[in-house]
Amino acid sequence: MFHTLWHTYLPSIFNWVIETSILASVLVVFILGIRFILRNWLTPQWKYALWLILVVRLVLPWFPESSFSIYSILPINQVAEPVVSQESTAIAPETIEKVPVIAKEVPAEIDIYTIFLFIWILGILIAGIFIIMTNRRLYTYISTQPLITEKRVLDIYQQCKQNMSIEKDIPLHYSGKISAPTLFGMSKPRILLDEKHVKHLEDEQLKYIFYHELSHYKRKDIGINLLMNCLLIVHWFNPILWYACRAMREDQEIACDNLALTFINPEERIAYGHTIITLVEQYSTYYQPSTLAHFSKNKIRLKRRIIMIKKFNKKSQLLTAVGFIAILGVSAFSLVDVKAETTESQKQEMAAKMKQEDAVKQEAADKVASGEYDEKMAADYKAKMAGESAPANATDAEIDQKIAADTAEKNRQMAEEQAAESDIDKKMAASTEEKKKQIAEENASNKSTDKEYNEKAASDYKLKMAQENAK
Repeated sequence: MFHTLWHTYLPSIFNWVIETSILASVLVVFILGIRFILRNWLTPQWKYALWLILVVRLVLPWFPESSFSIYSILPINQVAEPVVSQESTAIAPETIEKVPVIAKEVPAEIDIYTIFLFIWILGILIAGIFIIMTNRRLYTYISTQPLITEKRVLDIYQQCKQNMSIEKDIPLHYSGKISAPTLFGMSKPRILLDEKHVKHLEDEQLKYIFYHELSHYKRKDIGINLLMNCLLIVHWFNPILWYACRAMREDQEIACDNLALTFINPEERIAYGHTIITLVEQYSTYYQPSTLAHFSKNKIRLKRRIIMIKKFNKKSQLLTAVGFIAILGVSAFSLVDVKAETTESQKQEMAAKMKQEDAVKQEAADKVASGEYDEKMAADYKAKMAGESAPANATDAEIDQKIAADTAEKNRQMAEEQAAESDIDKKMAASTEEKKKQIAEENASNKSTDKEYNEKAASDYKLKMAQENAK
């Protein structure tokens, strides 16, 4: 079972991961290009939705084929259908079965492919163990943090949930060493809030925080982040995908800001931006696993968020249409594989390859007919005799003696058979000579009888003519 897993299933999975990683890298470049071209036309939600196409590309194992795929730019050899050569030499099955398979002992050397396969598996184990241990440590830490029971904070929180039409019970916890407000957990989500924020932030600032974190919940960002992190574990060797994950998280935060702003009055946008800046100044990196959705400290991302907040405008039909068309276009060109087409040169190459294989088979059959494998057959016979007739605890000398005895017995039987065949040949030769002699005697007797008959007939004829003349 392990041999089948290592030599069959794991290489197939590894090949699929490598191919998918290459295609996903092309898709990342394509998405970045679309985002740059339509940077003034795509809303934050549509920019973030583009990255979901990348997630789909990494997850699904099969896609339909199309001639308009963006991956046609890659120099990947397409697998053509086998071309059957009509000129191939027909070899009888019984002749092919007689071709002995020479099993050479291959030295235990590890090739480059096996090394890469081992490194890939080792990287998955290390990354997976790290993620599991980090999240387990985080869950243990959060479970010890008390609930927030301050009435002022709970009233603001319940009002925000009501405005966003969220009915699920999402408790509020103190965050401890996690200074940034955070949505934590997927099956049992909770919002973490620092104690000093509870005591010192104003009601409006708490409202902005709750709108932002609840936006993460409504958009199911925790589940998407967890899925993306699992995919990064499998594709840990690809730096382009790591960059794509960071860019996706950046667009995710901006999309959440955009959703939160829809529940805030226009005159409160500046206050919302100031709240984000205040929180980022107190940000720490104590925990940042995939089960958290929190504010980002990156200055470039913060600048983008502030610009988006300043220019925020509710959805228009034009921007919605542009975003929808962009998603359809990227999906149509990226969620398809390159269509395999068999060219004339590929057909000729396949035909030549099949001719070569037929020639090899014919050569092997000729070698069998000419007795070129006698030594190999003798060695196979020796191994067979040693395995069948020798006891399990027999020594090499006893095995050789047994083989020698069996060989002598076989030679004696062959000699007797040859002697019997020789006697039969002698008897057949004697019988043939006797038959020839009888035929010769019969021919001689027939010749003598014919001569006497002719003389008798001539004498009778002469006598008859004499009698007629006398009359």
